[in-house]
Amino acid sequence: MKKILFANPFKEVRYVRFKKNGVFWVFCVVLFTGIILGAVSGKNADNDVMERLDFIFRTNYHIRCSEGMVAGFISSFGTLVLFLTALFLMGLSLWGGLVCWTVPFFKGYGYGLSVGYLYSAYGFYGVGYNLLMILPGMFLSAFILSAAAAEVLRNSVKMTKLFVRSAVKDDPPMQLAEYVQKMLFFLLLCALASVADTLMALCFSWIFKF
Repeated sequence: MKKILFANPFKEVRYVRFKKNGVFWVFCVVLFTGIILGAVSGKNADNDVMERLDFIFRTNYHIRCSEGMVAGFISSFGTLVLFLTALFLMGLSLWGGLVCWTVPFFKGYGYGLSVGYLYSAYGFYGVGYNLLMILPGMFLSAFILSAAAAEVLRNSVKMTKLFVRSAVKDDPPMQLAEYVQKMLFFLLLCALASVADTLMALCFSWIFKF
């Protein structure tokens, strides 16, 4: 009785929140690890390598500044849809939870690669380009993809449990519907991140002349 009366409810709430969001933060760490490794590799990357990867990471100055606003949004959104589609398909398989970490890692690695290259090639001018043109959209998309990867892992685990137990509360069609709804919500968030990415390019592209 004494335990119940003097228990700290805020501590319990913090524990529940950490337990619920712990997987998400793990994927954030994975993405940040990719950024660090990419930044180290980016110092030795040449212009040809960056041009080949631009269709995925959209870090090229000319691509961001020469396209119109609509075309820029479509290009940015299409890149995020590519990553989100890969995660969505992983979540529909039993083994998807084992490899879903590769998507946030690859996203982080690509960003780190571009940052390392920009700093190596243009110094603080490149850092300014990254902070104003790339980082805002990247910051949003990083959290979105990490949250989506966490949801993929949860759904993959739920699918695995369907094969090892047959509880009444397990409803595969409802579980799939909930998963699709959550991924559609992440798709909407990706669109908002692409809007932010496009606006940054529109507002600050005039500052940089490479």
